[in-house]
Amino acid sequence: MKQDTTRIGKMAMLIAMSSDEEESGVREVYSREGVKIAVTYVSGALGFVKKNFSKTVVGSALHGGVVKKTPNEIHAVIHAGLEALSGIAPLVAGESQLKLKVAIVNDGTWLAVAAYGESAFHPETNHERIGFGIMHI
Repeated sequence: MKQDTTRIGKMAMLIAMSSDEEESGVREVYSREGVKIAVTYVSGALGFVKKNFSKTVVGSALHGGVVKKTPNEIHAVIHAGLEALSGIAPLVAGESQLKLKVAIVNDGTWLAVAAYGESAFHPETNHERIGFGIMHI
């Protein structure tokens, strides 16, 4: 089966899930596709992450050149980010701690945000989480 490297949702999830060492190889493959990619990290208690997730993702997308400062592109990154966060946050207990790597990918038509990491209310309950969102620009 031929690998489909043109799906930006898949790109965002693979980048978010990659280690720092793996990320450079993944970026190299995807840079040939002409997509724009930014990566950021969000960590802290659930309330802090919810409060700061959107501005962190928008800031990273702007700073990384993934989006321009236009209403439609900012709108897309906010909504894709909120959708990704909604996949992570609803079942997190109380003020659990989160540690997330977030990838933002733009192919000029669609924008995808994927967040992957860990959550724990107690060290013995630490486990993986992933959230994903995509929005038309």
